[in-house]
Amino acid sequence: MEKNDLYICDKCNNEVNEDDEFCTECGSLFEENIQCENHKENLAKGVCIICSMPYCEKCGFEVNNLFLCNKHCNYEIYQNMVRVYGTLDDLEAQYLKSCLEKENLHPILFCKIQPKGGPRFVYSLFEAVGDPWGNIVNEIKIMVPSQEVIKSEQIINLVKKNK
Repeated sequence: MEKNDLYICDKCNNEVNEDDEFCTECGSLFEENIQCENHKENLAKGVCIICSMPYCEKCGFEVNNLFLCNKHCNYEIYQNMVRVYGTLDDLEAQYLKSCLEKENLHPILFCKIQPKGGPRFVYSLFEAVGDPWGNIVNEIKIMVPSQEVIKSEQIINLVKKNK
């Protein structure tokens, strides 16, 4: 692709194709007169970075400069990666990560606490520490790029169902 085929999103500085209708990183619309998926009479304010659907201000809003629909607004997002599953079991996390990789997805494991010198996470129920909002801080989170959330959740649900 030649350099002149690229455009820089004014909101997040992500490189996008010149003919893209929206930024996949932040959900900013580049085209005018895009209708809301739910309310055809309303113009969309943005595109959900998870489901890639346009929504008006009734159906979606910005969270930390990322446009999300009402259905996806509660997802944890760190550095453009979205949490699709969490566990305290390292083997389960490693297995689910490998299942996603087999489907050509790009998962990473994220945890705030990891022992030095090894790729594995070590936990006991007694070490599970909560933050002020009740989340488990040392949960192993399976994170994927926002465009891979829906497919990743389908695969994880299928794997968990067949277990």
